[in-house]
Amino acid sequence: MPRFAVPALLCLLAGIASADARELKILTGAGMSMPVRALAAEYGTRTGNTVTVVSDTAGGVQKRIEAGENFDLVIGTQAVLDALTRENKVSAAHSDLAQMVAGIGAKRGAPKPAIADSAQFKATLLAAKNITYVDPASGGITGVFFLSQADRLGVGQEVRAKAVLKPNGTGVADAVASGQAQFGVTLISEMMPNPGVTVWPLPDELQMTTIYTAAITSNAQNAMDAQAMLDDLRGPEGHDASIKAGLKPVSH
Repeated sequence: MPRFAVPALLCLLAGIASADARELKILTGAGMSMPVRALAAEYGTRTGNTVTVVSDTAGGVQKRIEAGENFDLVIGTQAVLDALTRENKVSAAHSDLAQMVAGIGAKRGAPKPAIADSAQFKATLLAAKNITYVDPASGGITGVFFLSQADRLGVGQEVRAKAVLKPNGTGVADAVASGQAQFGVTLISEMMPNPGVTVWPLPDELQMTTIYTAAITSNAQNAMDAQAMLDDLRGPEGHDASIKAGLKPVSH
């Protein structure tokens, strides 16, 4: 056999493998990015496909799809996915994945704030030097939610006066870890990845009920892998990854 035959064969096989590999593009709300990225990495390793994950605020997810950005699978709040369905941007078949869980974070090593109930949480907010949360103007629903709860407790004006606004939950966690803010309030899943922050869930009576849901886009270039990835997110691996990220899985 000619000496060039084996290298040529290897190149041919590599070309075939490359041709079979596909790209899967996922857009997710930031609070779901931790479990989505974990399962995406595993899916890419298992299939050999390239999996790209982009995260944004709830409002950012909606704006990207409405602006024509191309993704195969979209994960966002039920309200956002319902709006995109009405605009024929995503499939009408939605899959609920997990419930958001909001929390309050402090710099690692700091004592746990008094948050056993709404009365204690109110007192903690009043006593705080400053508080960081997602700027409602950025499209993040956690900032809107937090301010609504502060207003409900009668301390909305005080909270706004000591606000350290950030464009997303990652910024909130960074502000807490750096000492820029004493406390941060956003999704637990957005603060947990930061090793400089310790986070605790808000009292049950102040907790969020918003659900993350997913749908395949109407113009998906890779609907097959999008569906397979969605099956993973809905299955035991997705359930465990959501719990690990501080989210509350939705039963199917």
